[in-house]
Amino acid sequence: MPDLFGLQERIIVERVIQLISEVGSIGSVAPDTEIYEAGFSSVRVLELLLALEEEFSIAIPDKEFMAARTPQAIAALIERLREGQLA
Repeated sequence: MPDLFGLQERIIVERVIQLISEVGSIGSVAPDTEIYEAGFSSVRVLELLLALEEEFSIAIPDKEFMAARTPQAIAALIERLREGQLA
């Protein structure tokens, strides 16, 4: 049986990486690259937050988003929000 959860998580990570590249006008980043190390300013981070909320049709709490500093961590946060595990 295919690992659908793992596949879904990888798809989200890839989309998060694409959005980081688009919003930040930077090349591709690794899943464990910190977005500030990739050259993001605080303004770009807010633009990324809005793009992610629009892309995944969710509201991402600022505090949790600011703690998620890598594409992998952001994808995990999105998964938790989509599953309703974060209030």
